[in-house]
Amino acid sequence: MEDDSFELYDLKVEVVHRDTSRPMVCRHQVGDHFYLRGGNLEFPVERPRFGYYAMLAVLPFLMAKQRPTQRTDWMSTDAEIGCTDPNCGGAFRITRLDKQTYRHSEYTKEALPPA
Repeated sequence: MEDDSFELYDLKVEVVHRDTSRPMVCRHQVGDHFYLRGGNLEFPVERPRFGYYAMLAVLPFLMAKQRPTQRTDWMSTDAEIGCTDPNCGGAFRITRLDKQTYRHSEYTKEALPPA
């Protein structure tokens, strides 16, 4: 049987105050965070919220940040996404954590194409 494994990074997404010359005008607060493990978002019990607009800022980047990339790829080095409000000094830092191994067969019934 063909090996159908692949690896993804676990991610932590955290609110930071990147541009201190501008105030944090949105409802997110420094330190608000969540984890992405595989296809699951996990929120800490002590702070189980993360703003909808903040989530919209980071969602397009999460799948790419989960996947291994070359050292020279900007996705390997750039980790902060600015808030969608241009007046807000906040940003969202995406940190790669441990790699986990998953199996194609556990996520889809589509067959792998021939190698």
